[in-house]
Amino acid sequence: MGKHYLFCVLFGIALLPVRGQGVADYYRAPDRGTQYNKVLTRYGGPHIRDRWYASLDGFIRTDRAHMDNSFNGLIESDAVTKVGVGALIGWTYRERWAVEGGYARMPIHTQVSVRNGVAPLVYRYTNGRDAFVLRGKRLVLSTSGPWLRSGFWLSGGMWLVPNGGQSEGRFSLLGYRYRGRGESPDTLRLLSQTRTGNKVTTMAELGAEYNVRLSDNIDLGFSVRKFWGLGSSIVTNVNYSVNRTIAQEAQLKGTGTGMSYGVTLRYTYSIHRTFPNALEVRGRGRIR
Repeated sequence: MGKHYLFCVLFGIALLPVRGQGVADYYRAPDRGTQYNKVLTRYGGPHIRDRWYASLDGFIRTDRAHMDNSFNGLIESDAVTKVGVGALIGWTYRERWAVEGGYARMPIHTQVSVRNGVAPLVYRYTNGRDAFVLRGKRLVLSTSGPWLRSGFWLSGGMWLVPNGGQSEGRFSLLGYRYRGRGESPDTLRLLSQTRTGNKVTTMAELGAEYNVRLSDNIDLGFSVRKFWGLGSSIVTNVNYSVNRTIAQEAQLKGTGTGMSYGVTLRYTYSIHRTFPNALEVRGRGRIR
């Protein structure tokens, strides 16, 4: 009798914790409070899968036309520096890859300087000023750790430059050269004709950028880019004649080869995120 009584008492004591916990407690979701937030912060938090953005570019660009004859230093091809603007739409993947495309107001020039012994005479011509770009970019160095909010990017792209085959201008200069007393002077003439190309031309681009995330939706970027023209967008032909006899010819080809230095402001209008499951973290050590 005493053994049965003692068994009942011990069995009742063993059941008390079970009754206090309840069946539902075994299936209660973990508290998403301080501990859960620590896990998300430590193991990455919500990651940006991809985003869409629109950007405005402002830049200073320098280009110089290629010239094949200077008439013994009589004419020169000058570098031209101008301000340009552009607008683009882009898409990034995992904050490491990006593709963007858009339009830029970016003229290509030929500029001729004619030396006349005092101040040179300068004649500048431009193409239609329109250009369209498709560019790819890759993050090569993050300066904000795993969050990838700022860093250095390398970019490469191709530009399409429409041309209308139009006449952009001409100049005509007249001078005299005296050989000696009693001799009639030689009449020197410079005649030029400038036209844009008849076909679409292209440019290749290689660049470097540093981007800073100012907020979830605003980025600020600083860029330097090198351009290589792959076709003549605008051509200036110059004839040098003595006594109405053409002595030499020169040609200036504006291809767009040059450099640009710019600032970009980007606005992200669509973001898609992925959230890591903190419950699936295994063997990462204890939360401190």
